[in-house]
Amino acid sequence: MSSQEQSNNSDTSSDGSFYELAGLGATLGAYAGGRYFATPLGTHHPPMFPHLTGRQWVELNLHDSDRCYNNFHMQPDAFLQLHQLLVTNHGLQSTQQFESIEALAMFLWACGSGQSLRQIQDRFERSLDSICRKMGNVANVMFDFAQTVIAPKDPNYTQVHPRLLRYAPYFDGCIGALDGTHIPARINHDSRLDFINRKGRTSFNVLGIVDMDMRFTYVGAGRAGSCHDMAVLRDCMQMANYPHPPAGRYYLVDSGYALCEGYLGPYRSTRYHLEEFRRRGAETREEKFNYHHASLRNVVERAFGVLKAKWHILEGVLFYARKKQTKMIIACCAPQNFLLDRHLASSQSLLSLELWMP
Repeated sequence: MSSQEQSNNSDTSSDGSFYELAGLGATLGAYAGGRYFATPLGTHHPPMFPHLTGRQWVELNLHDSDRCYNNFHMQPDAFLQLHQLLVTNHGLQSTQQFESIEALAMFLWACGSGQSLRQIQDRFERSLDSICRKMGNVANVMFDFAQTVIAPKDPNYTQVHPRLLRYAPYFDGCIGALDGTHIPARINHDSRLDFINRKGRTSFNVLGIVDMDMRFTYVGAGRAGSCHDMAVLRDCMQMANYPHPPAGRYYLVDSGYALCEGYLGPYRSTRYHLEEFRRRGAETREEKFNYHHASLRNVVERAFGVLKAKWHILEGVLFYARKKQTKMIIACCAPQNFLLDRHLASSQSLLSLELWMP
């Protein structure tokens, strides 16, 4: 055999070895792919991955500030303080199914990210019935907490708020602002018509009153979306916990509310909304008043904006009965005030939203 033939045979042998190895690799790849990805579910055991129970997942979050804030919408120290407060004063308890700290974490995670009951069940691995009962229980606890934290800091409003000093002596009597907002509602067919708002959607018309620190001092939930804002206000004024303005004090309201003692609205038939002044500033005395009025009343719109951005469950409360939906709305306002009170106590200054906004 010539050297040329030997060389060709050697090349052929090398090529054959190469293709054999390539074929083996392809076979193993196909086997692995078929074993884990291409075969029907249940035919083979899936690969094992580390798995955390609901309690372990909560602990993992509480040891990582970023995780805790992303999932529970507050820092670990705030979470633990809130947990202790609810256990001590508002009846949050551990049960055979749930430890109290896991139950609170589940509630905050579900409300903050708008999780469905099935998604909660998947994360915390409890029966759907246990999830429903525990979510309802924590909502009741948070609703009870709301009765104490959603209230004026100083019911007599003896001091002028620092934010108003630049307007002195005007608006010295201002103690906050009120407005309504619509939150989606799930209503049965028999009552659905009453809850359809002007945009054609079913909703609750929720009244909110906030002070100049953006704290909610009253939340009236449960009124039908078709109700006029003034009708909702009149209804709420009959409630025992409604914070009526003291003599000489008033809330700022928009033109949708009737003028009456204790409620100061803007000049009508005059430019009012802030965007209307962007091209051309305020000129007349009435326009200047309306501009400052709108700037101050904007505090309630920002409070609602932060609330909805932080607690996504308010984008659509879909899996609770009607009365429970209204409780959930108020329950979401409670941790909002709790976090803001912590911030104000630590800073002793005007609101700095970047420290606690979503």
